[in-house]
Amino acid sequence: MKLKILVILLLGLFCLFSPAPAIAKKKLPTKTNQQTAANVWVKPKLRVDHQALLLMLGGMQYADEVSYQLTYTAAGVNQGIDGSHNPQDGNTIKELVFGTCSGSDCAYHQEITDMVLTVSVKLTAGQTLTQKYRITP
Repeated sequence: MKLKILVILLLGLFCLFSPAPAIAKKKLPTKTNQQTAANVWVKPKLRVDHQALLLMLGGMQYADEVSYQLTYTAAGVNQGIDGSHNPQDGNTIKELVFGTCSGSDCAYHQEITDMVLTVSVKLTAGQTLTQKYRITP
């Protein structure tokens, strides 16, 4: 008899302190600002010869302004590239060359280290997104 009472008490305590069962909730719609932020994308990719960075920009219909800055050290000297893209021109690929070009002749930088790309996108919804990428050439 005492054993039955003890078992009932233990079961009662277990039920009292056990976690509530999971209940599936209705999926809520995402806010418009979050949708537009998710639709703007930036994809940096090294060119096949590793002498330039290809910066792919998409979802420009949700952007008002785009700016980018690439900084790196070449043979101990700080180097950089600043630029922007007009979103009204649509999606694009920018080629950021690690060096100096005149026409089709380029003098490429050597011994590149500490490369960082920063891209800022001002959305039509008013937010500004800033993404940083550490790139290994």
